[in-house]
Amino acid sequence: YWPLGFTWCNVYVTCDVLACSSSILHMCFISLGRYMGIRNPLGSRHHSTKRLAGIKIAIVWAMAMLVSSSITVLGLVNEKNIMPHPNVCVINNRAFFVFGSLVAFYIPMLMMVSTYALTIPLLRKKARFAAEHPESELFRR
Repeated sequence: YWPLGFTWCNVYVTCDVLACSSSILHMCFISLGRYMGIRNPLGSRHHSTKRLAGIKIAIVWAMAMLVSSSITVLGLVNEKNIMPHPNVCVINNRAFFVFGSLVAFYIPMLMMVSTYALTIPLLRKKARFAAEHPESELFRR
């Protein structure tokens, strides 16, 4: 039940999609950062700066805005895309379901699964090396 009308429905679905997309994309970037940090700890530490972190955050929000702005436009083009019935506020556009699901869920999910699938064997390899070389200067810190 949605008593607030079309305009607030459009604001609501846009903010909902924006927040969810941003959250998922942030997790994707975190998994990539973890993998890079484990794969090349000195190189990734040397290259990580506040400026680069800000750029990554801006990229995530821009991608999330791209996904969420499409639902805003769809709602403005045809109210039935977000309010299929009076007092019902729900996304109702198959093209958006496909686009939004791919860009904001399935592609990031595949990236996260891939990076974690690569990270786990890499961590095991590094742990095995550390156990076999306890006298190594690299592991005394």
